[in-house]
Amino acid sequence: MEKLNRTPVIIASVIFAIGLWLTVNLGFNYTTTKDIPIEIQNLPGEVGFREIPPEYVHARIHGEGWKLLGMKIGGDTKYVIDLENKRSSITLQTSEDLSNRLHIPGGIEINEISPTELTVKLEPITEKHIPIEPVVDITFRNGFDRVGPVVVNPESVIVRGAVSVVRAIDSWKTEPIIVRDVREPVQKTVYLSDSLSQILSLNRRDCKVQFDVQWIAEKKINGLPVEVEGIPANREVILIPPRIDIIIRGGINQLAPVDIDSFTAQIDYRDILADTSGTVTPQIEGPKNVRIVQRTPEQLHYVIRRTQ
Repeated sequence: MEKLNRTPVIIASVIFAIGLWLTVNLGFNYTTTKDIPIEIQNLPGEVGFREIPPEYVHARIHGEGWKLLGMKIGGDTKYVIDLENKRSSITLQTSEDLSNRLHIPGGIEINEISPTELTVKLEPITEKHIPIEPVVDITFRNGFDRVGPVVVNPESVIVRGAVSVVRAIDSWKTEPIIVRDVREPVQKTVYLSDSLSQILSLNRRDCKVQFDVQWIAEKKINGLPVEVEGIPANREVILIPPRIDIIIRGGINQLAPVDIDSFTAQIDYRDILADTSGTVTPQIEGPKNVRIVQRTPEQLHYVIRRTQ
């Protein structure tokens, strides 16, 4: 005789037992707690939040088990704050006017609600063009580096919100741009940070960020003449030596067109008069996309002569 498969019978018995237990026990009254989300409605268009409004009220509720279970797992229970015709900050006693503010099923009682007081801070809104600040986390392949600035397009974003909040913001960051082992130019579309999205609005959500990456090389410029500016008519300044050598570093494509005519080296005569050491350091100007990494010599001796 074949053995009977008792598994379905056992499963059915367990389900029946659980259902019977729930039916009996959830028919009693219980007390529990629930975090009820706050929903703000009808915010006037000419005012904004000065601070992030509260998200929840914590309620102690009492009622029949079935209704409490439905309220616990349901998503329709909300604490409503209606801001229609409000133009300035308001403070609410949370236990007042619950029938209008708190949407709960019938047969559920609110025994306690906290915090006992809620403040929604409002003030007039304004808008402002704020520069976008790219957040870049990048590593380069050996021998490569970024050359030139990080370019953001567009350069700014229009931020709209409460006056005091907008005025305190000097720049708006992007989400981090993370790239590794870079050896070629980078161009990415990146989202702007949404850290204050609850109280501020932006006229756009993304921007393009790009920068050039090149093989880094060095180049030597020999015999760069040094000029002294602002010498009186009755004076002559002799520099020793009158020329310097510099080594510059940059992207290989940027270094190619650079030569001695791309640089000027100058000393202000007033710096010589103020000097007590007998040497001065020339100020060198050149292309912004290359960097001077060495100058020989670092300082120059000088002799001042009267010409009249």
